[in-house]
Amino acid sequence: MTKPLHATELILLPVLKAHRTQDGQLVVTQKYLDGAAEYAKNWPGPVTSLFEVSAWSLTDMDQVDVSDMVLNHNIEFRPSDPRKLADRLKTAALVVGFLSPFERATTELCNKIGVPVVHVSEYTLRTEWQIIDSGATNSIIKLRQKLWAWRAARTKRYLIRLSAGLQCNGTPTYDAYRALCPGALLYFDNRVRKSDLINSCLLQKRVERVLSSGKLRLVFGGRFLPMKGVMHLPKVALELRKLGIPFELSIHGAGKQEAPLRRAIEENGLSAHVSIFPPTDFLTGWVPVLKEKYDLFICCHLQGDPSSTYSETMSCGLPIAGYDNEAFAGIATLSEAGFLAPLGDYKALAQVIAGLHADRNRIVEAAQRARAFSEQHCFETTFERRTSHFLRLSRIP
Repeated sequence: MTKPLHATELILLPVLKAHRTQDGQLVVTQKYLDGAAEYAKNWPGPVTSLFEVSAWSLTDMDQVDVSDMVLNHNIEFRPSDPRKLADRLKTAALVVGFLSPFERATTELCNKIGVPVVHVSEYTLRTEWQIIDSGATNSIIKLRQKLWAWRAARTKRYLIRLSAGLQCNGTPTYDAYRALCPGALLYFDNRVRKSDLINSCLLQKRVERVLSSGKLRLVFGGRFLPMKGVMHLPKVALELRKLGIPFELSIHGAGKQEAPLRRAIEENGLSAHVSIFPPTDFLTGWVPVLKEKYDLFICCHLQGDPSSTYSETMSCGLPIAGYDNEAFAGIATLSEAGFLAPLGDYKALAQVIAGLHADRNRIVEAAQRARAFSEQHCFETTFERRTSHFLRLSRIP
């Protein structure tokens, strides 16, 4: 198919559906808007997101109302009719989708009309199954969900073969798929800009505090969901108390497990050691708190979700102790700023933390490595690399 002379548009097909409020406002997440706006800074043409709309409210903690144009980034509704979608996509220089069986028809459509597609991948089959296991459904439903995920994994491999390229958020899918797509790009999702990385003054203050041998100031932040392992946090705290480790654990976030989490803290007599705080604005609240107040991030994620938590926490010079799910194990190995315990073994994780309490220099060294790693993977650098990768695979000369 002949390339249109005006094929300069980058079209994004978000996996996240927008929500329309009763007064007609469109709601998406600030994180998504920031990323799309960063593409627009580096892309030599218009950038447009085609959103599907859901009747359900978003569960993310950074929801915002949007207009049709936000930070030089266009927002449109995604046509549901294949012919109308083909008309909308046919002049694009590149289409970016999420690697999912739900995008099979669109990927085949783009191939038919000669528009290159790059997919973004996050979850391996192993992680999909772990997420299913972390839920509270019965065994029959879990088995059906796992079978669906297995079939979806086969479709994903087919879509990779149809794609012009692949971008992998985190090491799990990069390791799983790079043989199918040798030009695949590995990146780490991160909202922290270079200017917001922890500076040498704050890092030195943390070093001095950690080496003072006082209480370890531990922290966790995120959604209170089974897949995030938040109910393991009181168990870790209880083990630390048994081991006689002086510590404070601050848990920041919200979600459906907040009530049982509070009960577990109270029933185990942990209120003197463990506190829960509501979520706060990412850049003006969360990042400054991580940089200034804490010594070690505790992560009990029970699956290999390539969470931005890892890279964003390291951007604050904060090392992480957590379960060795495939995503955290990958970034911990590359950054040398993480400490691993077997998946789901809260007693082993408490022992890891106890070992760090006994040898505080390991925390200090990991904090310095975390800062160095994050400088290479900060927000701007990551999106420059991703956009350059898109450009190489697009129809723009």
